[in-house]
This record gives sequence, structure tokens and C-alpha cells, in this order.
Amino acid sequence: MKIHLQLIFLSILLLTFGCKEKTSGQQTTGTEEQVEQKKSFEQPKDSIEKKEKVQPTHYEHKYVIAKSGLNYRDSPDGKVLGKFPLNTSLRLVEYTKITDTINDAGKLIVGKWVGVQSQMLSSKEKDTVYVFNGFLSNSFVQSDIKLYYASSFYKEKDGKTRTAFLNLSETYFEDAYNQIGNKNRNSIFTESDLEKDTIKLNKSQRKKFLKYSNISESDKVFVYLISSDKIQTYNVNDLPVIACMNPYGPSSDYRNDEFDYMFGFDLGKNISNRDENLVYVGKENPFQTGKIKPIVWTTIENNQFPIAKDLKNKIDLSTYFFATEKYDYYLQKPTENISSYHLVIVDKISKSEILNTNYYDGESTYLTGLKIAESENEEDIQQSQWTGEIIKNKASVVFGFVGHSFGCPSITILEETEPEIQILCDNRH
Repeated sequence: MKIHLQLIFLSILLLTFGCKEKTSGQQTTGTEEQVEQKKSFEQPKDSIEKKEKVQPTHYEHKYVIAKSGLNYRDSPDGKVLGKFPLNTSLRLVEYTKITDTINDAGKLIVGKWVGVQSQMLSSKEKDTVYVFNGFLSNSFVQSDIKLYYASSFYKEKDGKTRTAFLNLSETYFEDAYNQIGNKNRNSIFTESDLEKDTIKLNKSQRKKFLKYSNISESDKVFVYLISSDKIQTYNVNDLPVIACMNPYGPSSDYRNDEFDYMFGFDLGKNISNRDENLVYVGKENPFQTGKIKPIVWTTIENNQFPIAKDLKNKIDLSTYFFATEKYDYYLQKPTENISSYHLVIVDKISKSEILNTNYYDGESTYLTGLKIAESENEEDIQQSQWTGEIIKNKASVVFGFVGHSFGCPSITILEETEPEIQILCDNRH
């Protein structure tokens, strides 16, 4: 019996101290790239994995926060199968409890190997692959550029007019919460204000609004009109701040609340067209003109699409092509059921994939129409998809493939280390 207990104790010691920490790694400029070395084990890795795998009681979702992307493997610290780009959403389905330490540009990152699933995995790959969770987070990496939409001035059928409006509600409510913390702050409105549909903020209210929104009276509002490729500029101190009841009405049956309103700048009649626009509030104009192009597609053969597909159900596909000086754009969709777009962008010089993504019709999104050069009804389809270097000191962008019933659209920067720019549109329901 004594010998038996000694053998058990010896086995526990071997499992506890049977592996060494990994401390090698390097980082290229502006990225978090892991340069990993294989770990030595006193025992075969498979024997450790079997004893240390844990299935979660409920599934978690995490985002990749490594700017250069995160390698995924066939087993913990195993063969690299591919890479998940920055901000990829992953579903955690297994916890291995195998701990690692990675040296990322002099900073030691401690984490564990976890099993994940993703829509990005092809049908040929395993359902579950493994990643190092030191580069996963509950929230995605946000762009350092805040962009908005401005609604245009228009007249309704009954003769009433709607002012052009720059909705800053998301910034106002979020920044106010971050500044004050979890405390309940008082509304900047009086009881009589809350009886109105539209409120023009007085001097004191305006001061609080700008403070909570991190906006200065010396800032400017830059409106980039996409289709006309023009920029309109306004001084913040010239613009009234108003609050309008949101289109879905108050959240309470007996009284209005501050959160029921949309806050922003009254732009009067300055924006009268219905074309889409992008807006930035700050000291310097981030936009540049003369760099944007509308995407007008031409039809090509399916076998010219850069990614071969194994279609068991023999779905009929339509394939399209567009090109700029730097990139070739390929789009493929089902011919009859246009429930998805598969977009691939290839660098002309390096022949490498710059973007490989899918857009879907869904409960909260819908696909925008394609402008096809040889189509008879091309004029009937509004131009929605654009590309070009519209942001100063940034790579080309691409956007406009999906509209949103819920949530807000985003702009994809064609640089793997750059997060998408989320448009703050306050699309509340």
C-alpha cells in the first residue's frame, strides 16, 4: 500500500513539472506577431491533453486582438493550420488547461491553449482548432477613428421639414458613462424639457453635452460626401446642439427619459442631398478627395475566382471582377439565391490575398445591389459599394456591401493590422 501511494505521488510530480515555459518571440513594427518555438515535454503531449481537456458548460465568444492575426493549430501547440485575422469572432468549445508564456516584443503574455470554432474554417479543416488565449478578448479592437453619418435636410409630404442632423448619441452616452463610472448621473434636462419632441440645449446644457462627448468648441465637423467626393466643413461653435425623440418613441408609457432622445448637431439645410456621407468631429480633417472609386462589376467565368470551391450540391454561381491600380477584386454569389457575397481582394504585385470575407443576408443585415457594367438595369441600382484611399495615411478601404436593419455598418481597411472602422449611427430599436 505504501509503495502504491509513492507511485501515485511520483506520477503527480511528473505531470506538474513535465513541461518548460516558452519565452521566445518577436514583433514586426505595428503588429503583435508571435514567433513561437516548440515546447519540450517530459511526457508525450497527447497523454497530457487527454487528462486536461475540459468541455465548457456554456459556450463563450472571444475576439482575436493580435494585430497581425492569431495562428490556429491542429492541437495545443501543434501544427499551424492557418491564421485568424484581427477581430475574428471565435467560439470557445474546449479548455485544455495547458499553460504557455509567449514573449511578445519584450512583454510576457501568459495564457492557455483553448479549442475554438469559427465560420472562417473551411469544410476541409477540423471542426475544432486550437489557439493561445493570451491574444483573445471579450471585446474587439476598435479603430482610433470615430466616424458618423449625418441625415440630410428634407421636406415631408405634409410640408413639415426635417433638419440635417449629426447624431452623436453613441459617443455622448458612452463617454458620459465612462467619465462618471457606475454612478447615476442627473439628466441635463428639466421636467418641462422632457415634455418636448425636440429640445434645443441651452448654454449650460450644451457645455455638459460637449464635455461628456469629449468635443471642444474649437473643433470642426468634417462631412465627406461620398458620391460627389467633396468635403464640407463646419465650426462646432457655430452649430446648435439639439436632442430629438428617437423614431421608436419613449421607453416609458408615462414619461420621457433622457435616453429616449438622440443628441447631436443641428446642421440646418447644409446637407440637402440623400447621398451617403461620412462625418468626423475633431481638429484635423482625416478625409482626402480624388481617391475614391465606385465598384462597377464585370462578369467573368467561375473558374477565374481565385479560390476553388468543392460544391457538393452543385450550386450555380455568378462571378464578377473589378480592378484598381493596386488590387484585383473578385466577388462570387449564388445565381438564383443571393443570400451571400464572397469577396476576395488580391494584391496585383505580390499576388497575396488582402481580404477574404463573406457578407450575408440575415435578420439584421441585407445585401446591397451590385452595379454590373453590362446589365440592362444598371441605372436602376443605386451605387453602394466603394473603394479607395479616402482616409489620410491609411491603406485603401472597401465598404457598402451590406445594409443594416439593426446595428451599424463598418468600413474595412485593406491592411491586416488595421481594425474595421465602425460607423456610429445610433441605429436603436
